Formats: sequence, structure tokens, C-alpha cells
Amino acid sequence: MKLIEGQLIHRRYRLDARLAPGGMGEVWKGYDIQLGREVAIKALRSDMTNAEAKLRRLRAEAHNSANLAHPNIAALFEYYEHDGIGFLIMEYVPSKSLADLFREKGTMDPIELLPILIQTARGLFIAHSHGVIHRDVKPANIMVSDSEVKITDFGVSYSTGQGQITQDGMVVGTAQYISPEQAQGQQATPQSDIYSLGVVAYEGLAGHRPFTGATPVDIAAAHVNNTVPPLSDSVDMQLREF
Repeated sequence: MKLIEGQLIHRRYRLDARLAPGGMGEVWKGYDIQLGREVAIKALRSDMTNAEAKLRRLRAEAHNSANLAHPNIAALFEYYEHDGIGFLIMEYVPSKSLADLFREKGTMDPIELLPILIQTARGLFIAHSHGVIHRDVKPANIMVSDSEVKITDFGVSYSTGQGQITQDGMVVGTAQYISPEQAQGQQATPQSDIYSLGVVAYEGLAGHRPFTGATPVDIAAAHVNNTVPPLSDSVDMQLREF
């Protein structure tokens, strides 16, 4: 089933514009004709190999997101499947991502950055309180408006009691922000998300990430083996030490 602009999904959601392809599917801006509101629709592509395994991952994302009602987490409205395709209907967040802001600004003033980090931490706290670990905290998954921050994309999240989806020892996450335990294929914990948020904070203050490398494997290994380079003396001492 090929998704096209203007198509009506589940007799309710209209596909208005493809926003992005993804590793598991594609994301559309849509419109809920029953409630008269914009939505984001994440759909599993039907042309992928190993589609059943990816569909299990999408179900897990829906399950992990279902009870995370908080202003700093993009809401899940509905999940359903049709003709072997899974659809996540989510809150549409029209604001820029923190990655966009980093590209525009280079470094950010702590007065501007810290409230973003605080709201992100609040959202993560709620997720962790429900036994859900995001496992891919990075600027691209943090949406920032003038007054509110929302965490998005629980696509590789893990919850307590969840059945095994990834293989033992498989590395899950984005190399530039991954925690040392994730880089070694170990089970992520709430502290893993906090480590990744710390890397986000470092990038916002320094204008670059703490570790680089020729390949994602090199970068992940640096998180395990290297000492975090010190921040500039221009960063407030207490914040730098924190």
C-alpha cells in the first residue's frame, strides 16, 4: 500500500504532506477530520524487509507512549493496523527541533538553554516513572516552541516487562549521544537517558559535541573510553562542573 497526499486513513485522518522518511517508516503531517485538528502520522512502510519485526517495534512504541501524558512529551492519540501497515497517530508539533536551533545559533546562552533542558528532564522523569526509557535522547527529538518543549520519537524506547525485540548485545541509539552502557550493548537505564541529555547540554554550551570520530563505531567507543573534554572557561564554573 503506497501512501499518497490526500489519502484518507482509517476513514478519519487525511494525509496532507510527507514530513520525513524514517528508519522504520515515514512521517506525515495529517488532519483529523472528526476533531478538526492537525496530527502527525507515523506509518510503517510496506516495502521493507523483515517488516513483521519492525511492526513489533512500532507496537512497542505505541505501548510505551500510550500512558505518557505530560506537557513535555508529544502525545500519542491512536494506534491501529491495516493491510499489514501500522499507523501511529500523534500530536503534531510544528515548532523547530533543538537540532535546528543548534545549527542556527552555534552555542546557546545558558539562560535560553537551561529551561529547555529542565523541561526535557521533566518529560524524561515521567517516562522513567512509567518504566519507559527513551534510549535516543538527542536534539532532533526535542521540539522547542517559545514556551514549551516536547520530547518526540519513542521508536527505540524500552519499557520494564517488554518482551525482547532487539538482539542481545545490539547497540541501540545515536552514536553522538549514546551512553557508554548502550555503546557496549548493555541494557539502558534511566541514567542512560540522563547521560544523553548531558551530551545535549554540552553541545549547546560548547557549540560542538564532546566526541567525534570517522565512523559511528569510533564515536560510540569514545563515549566508553575517553574523558569528556572540559568546557570553555567562558561557561559559568558551577554550570561547567555540573
